[in-house]
Amino acid sequence: MSPDHTTFYWHDYETFGRDARVDRPAQFAGVRTDAELREIGEPLVAYCQPTPDFFPDPQSCVLTGITPQHCQRHGWPERVFAERIHAELSQPGTIGVGYNSIRFDDEFTRHLLWRNLLDPYGREWRDGCSRWDLLDVMRAAWALRPEGIEWPRGDDGQVSLRLEHLSAANGLTHTQAHDALSDVRATIALARLLRARQPRLFEFALGLRRRERVMQELGLPRLAAQARPFVHVSGMLGAARGFWAVMWPLAQHPRNRNEIIAWDLAHDPRELADLRADEVRARLFVRAQDLPAGVTRLPIKSVHLNRAPFVLGQLQVVRGPVAERWGVDWGVIERNAQRIVQLPDLSGLWAEVYATPTARPEPDVDAALYDGFVGDADRRRLARLRALDPREPAWREMGFDDARLGELVFRFRARNHPDTLDADERARWQANCRARLLDGAGGATPWQTRRQQLLQAHAEARARGDAAALGVVQALWDYAAALGLPVG
Repeated sequence: MSPDHTTFYWHDYETFGRDARVDRPAQFAGVRTDAELREIGEPLVAYCQPTPDFFPDPQSCVLTGITPQHCQRHGWPERVFAERIHAELSQPGTIGVGYNSIRFDDEFTRHLLWRNLLDPYGREWRDGCSRWDLLDVMRAAWALRPEGIEWPRGDDGQVSLRLEHLSAANGLTHTQAHDALSDVRATIALARLLRARQPRLFEFALGLRRRERVMQELGLPRLAAQARPFVHVSGMLGAARGFWAVMWPLAQHPRNRNEIIAWDLAHDPRELADLRADEVRARLFVRAQDLPAGVTRLPIKSVHLNRAPFVLGQLQVVRGPVAERWGVDWGVIERNAQRIVQLPDLSGLWAEVYATPTARPEPDVDAALYDGFVGDADRRRLARLRALDPREPAWREMGFDDARLGELVFRFRARNHPDTLDADERARWQANCRARLLDGAGGATPWQTRRQQLLQAHAEARARGDAAALGVVQALWDYAAALGLPVG
């Protein structure tokens, strides 16, 4: 890493729900540090004003204490909110990083930028920018190099990697969990601790934010006959196993060049030779608790090359004391590696297993980010529009190659510049809002469900005597009434 040009932008969202496709951000905080983790400049703390096509998840509001009224009074319009975040993450040489940021915060960033006609991906790779996530690095430290850090335990006796628990156990300042700036500062403090106690692991993991470095560690690209096992650390592998396994790369995902399909070598792979594609799907894309009695999930996991995965090609690192600590039987690993080499060519099987469904519901345009990349010509058209006054005729007249963008542009204007809508457009937007709020159109949660959630949140808060939570719930009832929802 070049210390002169690279900076970390540590950031965190508090949100009005867990699903980035349909839920919205409430608060954002970001702090920039240099390569030595020293703060640069002033922190950014911002709230996002809600729009009339969305109602928050009550549980999320109770957890954070943030209400839509607070965001309306103290926040920025979503357009400005998106622009400020995009500008910070797009500064040349920026590593965008957080705690569980790749799986959570980055998804909110991508969908926020998508709704606001900005490039959702450029800030992840352009101008020396990249993204990273401290959570999997802490998992790797616990599994492989735990010395020098206090590791708290949860009620189940397993290690707890919750940010607030690690902060408390190690004497790090974390004044208020679920406050974005407090969470960011706690993450930076944890990163400093890890870097001081396990500097080699920190730098190794940091290098894995680059796709090319991940491929190098996995020895890719190479022919199937030349494949080799590797260590992978992931929350999906479970705390009881130390979050890690020795895995074998089966194939590249047939529809995603950034995804490797891998087998957990703690399990015998020979059954793969006899399974049909529908049998694999039934044991791969179904939750374990939903499988029939006596049927187990296949120990197959995807490794995403562009999500800073923790992978390790040098198996000697986990031999000896590490393997003994986690009860890994190397005899089993080696036998299963030999068996997997002897399997027939399974490329046709993976093509069937991961084939695009022939009939799938058309997603709402707000949630259609992953339906394809926006072409360069359309991206230039969007940039031209955003530079124009929203009253300019081009906002109505601009044509696009991508069928999603016409509706996306209309919604952007309706949310951010409602005064530019004519009578027909206002009626269209009001119908859209009502359909989402009342009926759950576009994947939103319908009002009847939200109403039940509010009643439940009120009952739970009252039972535990939580005055603050009761205040949040009342604010949500008031907000529902202001949106014209039937609260009686």
